[in-house]
Amino acid sequence: MAGTSCQAIGQDYISLLPDCLIHHIFSFLPTREVVKTCILSRRWRSIWTTVLDLGFDSFYDYSIVNKVLVHYVSPKVKKFHLDIRSKRDFCHSTIDSWIHFAIDHQVEDLLLIVNIYWEFYTLCPSLNRCSSLTKLCLRGCGFSSGDCISWSSLKSLTIQNVSDDVLRKILMGSPVLEYLNLISCQDVRRIHSRSLRELVIDALIVESLVEISTPCLLSLRVRGDHFHGMLRIIEAPFLVIAELDFDGPVRSDYFPLKQMLSKLHSATQILLGAWCLRVMWPPKVEDVQVLLPNCKSLTLHIPFRQFSFPAVANMLATTPNLEKLVISFEPSDWGDLWCKSGYNFSDVDHESYWGVKKKYKSWARHLKNIEIIGFYACLRIKYDEVLVLVKFLLGHASILENMVIKVKSEREVVDSDILLEVAQRLQSCYRASKHAAVILNYMEKGVGKRWNITTCLRIGNKNT
Repeated sequence: MAGTSCQAIGQDYISLLPDCLIHHIFSFLPTREVVKTCILSRRWRSIWTTVLDLGFDSFYDYSIVNKVLVHYVSPKVKKFHLDIRSKRDFCHSTIDSWIHFAIDHQVEDLLLIVNIYWEFYTLCPSLNRCSSLTKLCLRGCGFSSGDCISWSSLKSLTIQNVSDDVLRKILMGSPVLEYLNLISCQDVRRIHSRSLRELVIDALIVESLVEISTPCLLSLRVRGDHFHGMLRIIEAPFLVIAELDFDGPVRSDYFPLKQMLSKLHSATQILLGAWCLRVMWPPKVEDVQVLLPNCKSLTLHIPFRQFSFPAVANMLATTPNLEKLVISFEPSDWGDLWCKSGYNFSDVDHESYWGVKKKYKSWARHLKNIEIIGFYACLRIKYDEVLVLVKFLLGHASILENMVIKVKSEREVVDSDILLEVAQRLQSCYRASKHAAVILNYMEKGVGKRWNITTCLRIGNKNT
């Protein structure tokens, strides 16, 4: 029995692992680390040459890529990732050879990022007809003019700085494309696809009107700083998730904005930025003609100085079946966090408040959870108006379960006297729901100078 134990101790269990398990272990490691495993076992000396995933991320020695590819023996590559950030030995023909290698090995998931100052890589034409691709990410790359594109198996595409003409060719040549992420594509004017399920637009600047015609779209996320033109949703009848958090033109007609929001009627989860809330700024609730009957979860991103209680309340009036509300107050710039205020910076339009209150009475029947983020920073600028909002929500949400108020971020300094005053005022607020819990979530100074202690203060109700 002792001999058996000694024999077991000397057994090379690593060499006994099946190839599929070894490949699974390798999938969690960068390729350069995978190559180093050849010293672990005699059997492992060559098994790295058959891995299905090859990734060279943020590397500076290009020779390692050539060395790996020369020794590679598997007929297929499932994933091939290149993240090029060094200008040393940068050569278009070398990158072409790597892409040809991936194509010849029937690559399914290809990522190519060229992040070098003043360098731009033009894709080799053979990539435009790669039928094995199912997932593709291109950044810092361009297409040759006049090239036709045929990606018959492509389902996911992330692409940067693509022109409107090239995007049209891509969508025409990708009949099963389901996910599209456009990054900094300021010249795109029309997105038309009958297969898209999810569309993400991340743009710093968009110069012109963007039309979206996607009859099967389920998720739309638009983020950007400067949309000089309007976003027009032509066709998207089955939207479930909609995030519209961008800064539109300063001078714009409210009618197209209302028309855009009306296209979200089927969405159950909606996120809106301050510009999209402009449609809710009319003083009379009756002026608002948007209805979002299927919305269950609503998130509002509001810069401190653009916060308007009537606008928020009007927005809530369009969501009769709302169950979860998240309001995130955000600084226009970091100076907002440090501005001095007497906590009465702006007057509340009480006439609008009571008009909204009357209209809202029948719309708060399903609201269960409320989360308010950046509460204290906004409080410093619009004290009364923020408290009116909280009072309004507590007084009308008849089945409310939780209101969590996240008071501050690490960059803010909390005035304990003001926090105590706010807690006292919240304690005296009428609550339509007897079971509503109001929780102040804030940071306290811990050891040293770090804010590392999270405190939750549950505020009772004097009226219960």
